[in-house]
Amino acid sequence: MARFSFQGKIFWYFTVVIAIIGALVILVGSLYISWTTFREAKNKVAADLRVAHNFLNQELEEVEVALSLLGENQLVKDFLKGKKVSLENLRQRLEKKRIGLDLDVLSLCDEKGKVVLRTRSPYNTGDSCGQISLISKALQGKIASGIVVIPSGKLKMEGEGLAEKAKITFKPTPRAKPRSERVETSGMFLMAAVPVVIEGGKVEGVLYAGNLLNRNYYLVDYIRDMVFEEKDYEGKPLGTVTIFQEDVRIATNVKEEDGSRAIGTRVSEEVYEKVLEKGEVWLGRAFVVNNWYISAYEPIWSSEGKIAGMLYVGVLEEKYTDIRNGVFLSFLPIIFGGIAAVLVISYLLSRDLSEPIKRLVKATTRIARGQLQYILEKEKEYPKIEELPCLEIQELTRNFNRMTAALHKRETELKEANEELKQINRNYMEILGFVTHEIKNKLGIIMGSAYNLKGGVVGRLNEGQKKMINILLRNAERLNVMIKNYLDLSRIERGELRVDKEEVDFKEDILEPVLDEFKGEVESSSMRLIVDVPSPSKLKADLDLLRIVMENLISNAIKYGRKGGKIKIKVKKEDNIWKINVWNEGEGIPEDEIDKLFTKFTRLRSGEKIREEQGSGLGLFITKEIIQKHGGKIWAESEEGKWANFIFTLPLE
Repeated sequence: MARFSFQGKIFWYFTVVIAIIGALVILVGSLYISWTTFREAKNKVAADLRVAHNFLNQELEEVEVALSLLGENQLVKDFLKGKKVSLENLRQRLEKKRIGLDLDVLSLCDEKGKVVLRTRSPYNTGDSCGQISLISKALQGKIASGIVVIPSGKLKMEGEGLAEKAKITFKPTPRAKPRSERVETSGMFLMAAVPVVIEGGKVEGVLYAGNLLNRNYYLVDYIRDMVFEEKDYEGKPLGTVTIFQEDVRIATNVKEEDGSRAIGTRVSEEVYEKVLEKGEVWLGRAFVVNNWYISAYEPIWSSEGKIAGMLYVGVLEEKYTDIRNGVFLSFLPIIFGGIAAVLVISYLLSRDLSEPIKRLVKATTRIARGQLQYILEKEKEYPKIEELPCLEIQELTRNFNRMTAALHKRETELKEANEELKQINRNYMEILGFVTHEIKNKLGIIMGSAYNLKGGVVGRLNEGQKKMINILLRNAERLNVMIKNYLDLSRIERGELRVDKEEVDFKEDILEPVLDEFKGEVESSSMRLIVDVPSPSKLKADLDLLRIVMENLISNAIKYGRKGGKIKIKVKKEDNIWKINVWNEGEGIPEDEIDKLFTKFTRLRSGEKIREEQGSGLGLFITKEIIQKHGGKIWAESEEGKWANFIFTLPLE
């Protein structure tokens, strides 16, 4: 057996003990940091799933409220009672309502469940709709809403394009459960049905409407934007939302390797078994297409009480892995530094322990009695530090005192800093939750209730009440626009405003839906609308963002235009660009204010006085950012007291 010197044995013992303690500290610390990090991630994802579920319920409520108002339409009742009502006139009116409410389906059945009117081309009628459970309930006099799965044949009857949009071909997906099917042809709908009741409480028919969830990117992107602050992490989607029909992704912002949406990919087998087969909520790690996510899945129940699919919210695991690793790595230098310091000290101590061994034996007796602090700091029974027999022991004593003070100070500072960061994070989450969940949701409820009052749901209003309701709705709608503008501003400030270009027709896809939206305001202001737009007017652009541009410009033209004046919208192709003008008669814009129009929080002026109807002052700034993201530019021209003209350009490609 090898023999060691006294110094070697002491040093070796110290080394073994420190190595074991260091390994245990590293192991326990890494496990604790990992557990804490992912526990917080799971809690957040579970909360995000609840928010996403609420957004789906809110969409259903909005469809149900809008449909309830339509069910009170006297023209609909007269048509069902067989009075002389023009079918074409009624269809056109309901079709405009469907487009204005951004619905995929809006149809009318008689009391026997036979479809007598559809608002989507080719306007098929004559088939039965009673096999849909929601409509069956409505025929019994009950308002019903929920998730409905409609087969391909029925989709073709509902209108053109729906069957093609619903059809999804399965894509090979790692870890998915094997299935014999290769394509999904049915469509999943958010649907509501309301009875049309005439005098005496008799159900004369049913109005039903809904939105197809297959490839409904707007809905999942809207939920993602409301739930997650960041969109990407290291080039990958950070927060993702998906709607599944059974185990197939039919609407998602999960991306494949080529950057396309992962439509047609399928959920992993372990999630399939727990959520779709057992009807339970999944919360934990899950493999999503090509990355690991901290995920939450819950079953989507159809109106018939069956599991029709799943709602998923997930956050990229890589971010939390990096956070865990970063926290862990930040402590490693301290741990290894402490280990190294102790080893050095043990080496220096062991080298000279042979000479002052007796004194150290006495010291160990005191240490055994728990008087270590006393030995190091008292001066009566032991020499001063400078009088110790060797520099190594002197240095050890000094270093121990310094290390204790430094560690205590550092620990105190870290605790204070950590508490401050926690408080900041709490404040931030409270503000974010208040803005997104309280203001937005409560405002939606207020507006829905106000529209119900205006529509006479709870009784006829007198003129004074109608005036107050109109004031309430106008201010609520203005606040809704203002909230949206601030959300858009937030996206811009964080560099998250993205342009998803597709081929669109400017006239059909952008201008006409916006003009329908402002038709009532134009007519109430007695304005003349002159539109000069070539057909077709094809370009590659982001449909939703360009609608925001036209909404802002037309809204300003109405707001600051002269009552009874003209509004001209002209689109002209020049070289490789489209040039769009929005011109209106009115007070115009003072020359010294034109340069400020497109800056944040700037409001247009009318004459010498700011108009009473003020917005957030963000509309034109957001408009400019959207145009520039498309590769175009925007400017204003005006003759004060006569007219104002906003011009912007868009590239053809």
